[in-house]
Amino acid sequence: MVDTGAVTDEVPLPSDERAPYTLRDLVLYFLKLGTFGFGGPIALAGYMQRDLVERRRWLRTEDYKQGLALAQLAPGPLAAQLAIYLGWVKARILGATLVAFAFILPSFVMVIALAIAYLELGGLSWMQGVFYGVGAAVIAASSSSRS
Repeated sequence: MVDTGAVTDEVPLPSDERAPYTLRDLVLYFLKLGTFGFGGPIALAGYMQRDLVERRRWLRTEDYKQGLALAQLAPGPLAAQLAIYLGWVKARILGATLVAFAFILPSFVMVIALAIAYLELGGLSWMQGVFYGVGAAVIAASSSSRS
């Protein structure tokens, strides 16, 4: 890596020091990730590591790795299991519960809205075209992420 000599306003924390954060901060992060996060469970887990461990320094690497290992062992969606564990690390049962709702609720609402739209407008040719287009976009996105 080449040192450009650039000066930044950001002061890095020592490797063992964590930045302070509240349960509210964590819940808002997972609400945002659950709403706008795109990709499969590995991509979402990668976003969590990048954002919570490396950038914001809210979590220790060891806590993240332990959560990832437990999430891989537990049945169910990896990213949701990891998010719930990270909520548990912060505030035990309350943290796990709030993070679970914040992370899962946006996807649930989107699926319900799409189902209602499909039932109400599914017979229209343009609505069928929209769903075929979404399917093609998902296939293209998943193919490009594998390469």
